[in-house]
Amino acid sequence: MFALVKADQVIKEIRGGPYTDEAGTQYPANIFSVWSAEELKAIGIYSVIEDHDSIDHKTESQSGKYTYTINENNVTKTFSKKDKDIDAIKEAKINSINSTQNSILNNTDWYYIRKADKGTAIPTDIQNYRDAVRIASDKMVTDITAVTDKAGFQAMYPKWVVENEGEDPTNEGGIVDIWPDPEDYNL
Repeated sequence: MFALVKADQVIKEIRGGPYTDEAGTQYPANIFSVWSAEELKAIGIYSVIEDHDSIDHKTESQSGKYTYTINENNVTKTFSKKDKDIDAIKEAKINSINSTQNSILNNTDWYYIRKADKGTAIPTDIQNYRDAVRIASDKMVTDITAVTDKAGFQAMYPKWVVENEGEDPTNEGGIVDIWPDPEDYNL
């Protein structure tokens, strides 16, 4: 996408296709892919970079409004945001956690069917893993239920930090969506 800029203002967005300037000069659609940034800039056309990164999609949505920042070689289009309803966010996340727990436990349900059918004992590692999944799920749901605002909800998510190159990241944040590793239970 491109923008027509005049007197340090974005006049309109241009989404490709043939372009006709205010003087009536027609340009073919391929100017946007063939011309250099400098050639486009000479006729007031800048590439547009959309900034969606400033929105936390877990707790915010785009409001439909936006602002432009004209830079030396492009235009940044930053979308305004509005907070989502915290209770709806919490409910959706709790439903997601419960669904994930069910999916994880489903992989080992057959041990219980086998026990019921044949009396075969459930391996300790399987039982310990299933217990750990339930404990993790219960903790996430309890913590989410206790949250009262957006900042608290955002703080529940992990913040992965790599201190030294080549090392595994460590979590310096919350616990949401961190599940027990089957390998820790010899699975």
